[in-house]
Amino acid sequence: MLYDINGKKVNIIITDELIEIPDNLKIKILENFESMQQTGANIWNGEVICVSSVHIDKSDVTIICKKSDYAHYLYGEKIGCPSGYECRNLSAGCLLETVDGYYVIGELDDTTSYPNMLQTTGGGIDKKDISGNQINVAQTIIREALEEININLNDRDIVLYNKLKYIFVSRENEQPGVQVFSKAKIKMTLEEMEEHFQRYTEYLRANKLEVEFKKLHFLKKENALLELEKLDNPKRGYFKELISADIRRENKENEESR
Repeated sequence: MLYDINGKKVNIIITDELIEIPDNLKIKILENFESMQQTGANIWNGEVICVSSVHIDKSDVTIICKKSDYAHYLYGEKIGCPSGYECRNLSAGCLLETVDGYYVIGELDDTTSYPNMLQTTGGGIDKKDISGNQINVAQTIIREALEEININLNDRDIVLYNKLKYIFVSRENEQPGVQVFSKAKIKMTLEEMEEHFQRYTEYLRANKLEVEFKKLHFLKKENALLELEKLDNPKRGYFKELISADIRRENKENEESR
């Protein structure tokens, strides 16, 4: 389910607790991870932040997190963990819109853990995003956009605005478990963004650096849901609700400004 959190204070707390997993499930998780590595996926088993609770009220959002690892996350995404042992991954991303009214959607590269998957720019929490027991998702969003598509969301020469707007809480075993989204409008047209991304991808491949998105898709805002349906790729579960909510918000803001 998607929630509008525009104007709310977002407080994300991480504890030192690890999610406890029974031995028989640990074996299955490791076997799945090793099997994925053998297919050539560029993955490593680092720490993953998992959500244990989410509370949203009129003015605040509070998220409490525990820790697990990427193998656990992938097992839940690909196969599904038994109830009580889920790794509900916390991630953060940005719904990007070009200045001429196109949503920018990324298609994951063949070397990633989920080739051809469609998603917004964004990803998991890095240690750099944690200070004490607090997680700064705005920092996650900025870092991921720079790494994936070479857009600096802090650069006002490129970006008109960038604000936290939405939070998506998935159903059981869907990943990401909880994702916080900002919405940003960039000062590029579809064509300019396409050229920018092509140059960046060529640079990454030429220097043998990690490529996360092999392609960008552009969805005209007024027809975005129909255009999304036409794409055969696997899609993150948040897309329909995220795009619908953003279109409703803009329509409401336009009506109020008249």
